[in-house]
Amino acid sequence: MLHLSHKIFSVFSLDKDIGGISTMIELSTIVMSSEVKQVNLFLLKDTATFNLISDKFKKKKNVTIFEISLLDKIFIKIGILSNKIKKNIFNSDIIFIHNAKLASCFNTIYKVKPIILFFHTDKNKQIKMLKNITRVFAVNNQTKELINNFFKNKKAFLLPNCIKIDNKKYLQKTKSKDIVIGAMGRFVTKKGFDLLIQVIQMYQENQKVKLLIAGDGPLMHSYKRLIKNNKNIQLLGWVKDKERFFSKIDIFCIPSKIEPFGIVILEAMARGIPVISTRCHGPLDIIKNNKNGILININNKNEMKSAIDLLKNNAEIRKNISKNGLDTIKYKYTIEAYKKNLFSLLTDVLK
Repeated sequence: MLHLSHKIFSVFSLDKDIGGISTMIELSTIVMSSEVKQVNLFLLKDTATFNLISDKFKKKKNVTIFEISLLDKIFIKIGILSNKIKKNIFNSDIIFIHNAKLASCFNTIYKVKPIILFFHTDKNKQIKMLKNITRVFAVNNQTKELINNFFKNKKAFLLPNCIKIDNKKYLQKTKSKDIVIGAMGRFVTKKGFDLLIQVIQMYQENQKVKLLIAGDGPLMHSYKRLIKNNKNIQLLGWVKDKERFFSKIDIFCIPSKIEPFGIVILEAMARGIPVISTRCHGPLDIIKNNKNGILININNKNEMKSAIDLLKNNAEIRKNISKNGLDTIKYKYTIEAYKKNLFSLLTDVLK
């Protein structure tokens, strides 16, 4: 491990909502602040992300949170930084950003300070924005290779996300006489929840298969119309108590059309819940088919139903996949593993 007790890191994000990026800002800050002298977080004020992160680190002495106003945001996007931001940037050893669109805002700083991007997306159109980024941390192998092929050099490195887990051992149990399927995420087209709803609608009421979807978004009303009066399907809205949600389900499904990583996969696995996912870039890295989860082709209702039936009708398979999923988390996706990966990728940047 590097000796970092004298280093200062600055982290920028204009993310508005609680979600995957907010979670990784929190977890990466936990890791960074455990080793370095100071972590400066520049976050858009009066947002869910700002409120969440502020609450988490308000008692952490070596983490300082700076408010970015809407006016600051406008100026940052055209490359104009306030004196307060400039001062902290030039006192920092590394600048981390959580959005590729911020890359051009720091072009003038690129020559004097290393800029590292946490690349959370699969959007190919953003790759061309990465020219002046010192290093890119991609969350899946497919995106890492795509970036490196585009720039013809080793600019991108794999840094999978992580989760916090406690020492409590989760055991997969059937919570009721019904098999309960769970899903979670924003109600947008790329998440594919309409396909999962249609799959559950294939089951008759007496087959005792229920679906709980936690989340919200622009497609909420569309999904409500799709469900109609199906009593086996519930849209829960955003859930604050994830433990309660996961305690109710037997199988977790990811029907996404695009999924760069999928922290919810880790969250389900860590609780001993078997996961069915489409073959998106992130899940392909995490899941070994029929070992620690089940992979199906994107937009394939028949494969989704067959995978649900397999787990629904075979408690032993559910148990084995649950155990293997939990082992996967313990060995690959803990905060300790993330910390080791992160600082090993910074060794030559900090020389």
